[in-house]
Amino acid sequence: MRVLMLNADLRGMASFWRCWHLARELARLGHEICLVTVSRDRRIMPRRERIDGLTLIESPNLLDLVYGVGSGYGIVGIPYRMLKIARNRFDIVHAFEHRPNVLLPAMLSRTLNECPLVADWADWWGITGDGTGNLERSPWPVPQLDTAAEEFIHREADEVTAISTVLRNRALSLGIPPERVWLIPSGAPSDAIRPLNRELCRSELRISPSTYLLGYVGSLPRDLDMLLPALWTLRKAHPTLKLGIIAMSPPLLPPGAEDAVIRFGSVPFSRLPLYLGACDAFVLPLGDTMFNRARWPNKFGDYLAAGRPILCSNVGDVARIVEAEKCGLVWNNPSELIHGVERLMNDQETAQAMGSAARRLAEGRLSWRSLASEFLTVYQHASAHA
Repeated sequence: MRVLMLNADLRGMASFWRCWHLARELARLGHEICLVTVSRDRRIMPRRERIDGLTLIESPNLLDLVYGVGSGYGIVGIPYRMLKIARNRFDIVHAFEHRPNVLLPAMLSRTLNECPLVADWADWWGITGDGTGNLERSPWPVPQLDTAAEEFIHREADEVTAISTVLRNRALSLGIPPERVWLIPSGAPSDAIRPLNRELCRSELRISPSTYLLGYVGSLPRDLDMLLPALWTLRKAHPTLKLGIIAMSPPLLPPGAEDAVIRFGSVPFSRLPLYLGACDAFVLPLGDTMFNRARWPNKFGDYLAAGRPILCSNVGDVARIVEAEKCGLVWNNPSELIHGVERLMNDQETAQAMGSAARRLAEGRLSWRSLASEFLTVYQHASAHA
């Protein structure tokens, strides 16, 4: 099949990874994949390369990031994408989210070429009801327009791929027939990230062997705020415990926190296995909001692939997976997180068993190879019923 994937984000950011890992697996299965994302550094001219068996195009980013409304508004990138649609025919167009640089070319393809459209739903962007949508705090009318756009593209699509139970249910609430809505989470890049020897990783990164390192990927202040009370308490009894933060923009921390935190900064994906391999366990804090209940964080797949226990707050589908697969511990409050960390510190056999369970899941049901087969079923269904 010839598949065009339209991604609204910058290369290497957010939903790009869902597109990228899926595209690589589909290409390995012999399909012709063209993934269009947004360039980090090209303002006017696109960048095109052939990599891992697929075509990756970075559309120009001039005025792509609009203050208050996020990405996807490139005045050069959008026409470029629409011209790409007009000049080429595809068997499937897979639209990842609903921003203008995805919605407009996707609808043009639907109209011009009568090409089946699959719309992916990976975040709750507009109005949620509890004020936590991705752009819900933006000035009027941004949340209203975003809500209209994300609901429009999914109603119009031939098939909808939802990343979580919450977003699947939202699609159904819009009147989209159940047979057109598919729940497909994001996977684990088990080929790119593998469990590494902890001591060797620490030696290269100059981390003391005596440190008990909790790893965290991301920079959301609200998520980290959930961790800090537990971290301070744990540090009193376990002075060697530290939190390793891998983030492009490391969050601000309160005074006195520096000794308890290792700021790794931005880490290229190719180097991520080294940093994950240096950790004893990973933390996945998610506040109980509608936005977080709808999420399936990309970092979860990275954690699974690295083969370490995952300490996950009791929110969303990922918590149910951790419970069912016994690849970590689920916590509801800081005291439960403290107990969970201490349990892993004192019971290495249990920690190793959880890490092994995580890796099995990464190589099995949540491998991108397995999920690619599910997406192919969606594409075939779309083609048959278009």
